This record gives sequence, C-alpha cells and structure tokens, in this order.
Amino acid sequence: MPDSVTLAEPENHSFHCLLDVPFCQDSGYVVLADKDPSTGMHCIGYRLEDTQAILDAGFATGSATADDGYCTGCTNEDSDAPTSGFQATIKGTVKELGDGSDSVNGAPLLENIQVLDASVGCETTIVNPVCMPAPPAPEEDIKVGDEVCITNYLMDNCELISS
Repeated sequence: MPDSVTLAEPENHSFHCLLDVPFCQDSGYVVLADKDPSTGMHCIGYRLEDTQAILDAGFATGSATADDGYCTGCTNEDSDAPTSGFQATIKGTVKELGDGSDSVNGAPLLENIQVLDASVGCETTIVNPVCMPAPPAPEEDIKVGDEVCITNYLMDNCELISS
C-alpha cells in the first residue's frame, strides 16, 4: 500500500517492502510502541541490532503464495499467512539508551534479540517511547543491560527516514 503512512498504519506495510528491498534491509529495523493519541502515529519502541534475526523471522512469517504481497523471500505457504503488517514479540537486552530525540536514534538499541510469534506476548513490557511524554511514576526507567520484551509491529528504518 504505497500511499499509507507507515507509522500511522503499520498493518498496511507489505512484507515485500519490509524484507525484500536491499536498501530497507540495510537500514535496520525497529519495533514500534503504541500510538501517540495526540498524533495517531506509532512511536518507536526500540531499535533492533540483529537484522538477520528480523529477516529470518519475517520471511518465515510472510506469505509465499499471495499475489498482493509479492514477498519474494517469504516461505509461509499457509492460506492465512500475512502479506503485510509484520507483528512479533521481541525480547532482548538494552545495549544503549539512544539520544532521546524524537527520531530513530532516540530509541534504545536492543542486542541479543529473540523474534517470537506475536501470540507469545510479554509478561511485562517496559518502553518509554520518545515521542510521548514520560509516564508518571512508578514506571521504570530503562537501563543498559535490562532485559526487555515488547509485542508490536516491526518497521524498517528506511520507511521511518522517508515518512
């Protein structure tokens, strides 16, 4: 869906665009946080260090048979396999906090990530999105070395730079 705004409608972002396009693969990936109610746009939750883990999970999840998704690397042949809107549960360790700006680099960077099916979910999600005001106490601040978990849409950074 070329006319969609990816942070407003990540459910319409095709697996082809997300995974097949070399420029987007090379740009890296993020997992989004909830939508900012004042803008209707998803915030960036975490930057993800391991591009190959995202590609492996995404290609295994996306539809290999749907004409409208045309993801050339996707291998899921189930009739209900998605063609857009890659959602996953991401578990990882905070490697660096980010610069706090309202951009890709403002979000913390996760290393040692696991990409799990979105149905796995998280016991607890700790994320302080940089695009929204800080939540009131007692929400925890994220620190380097923290183990975190979040379930939401995955997005390539080239879409964020061009959005």
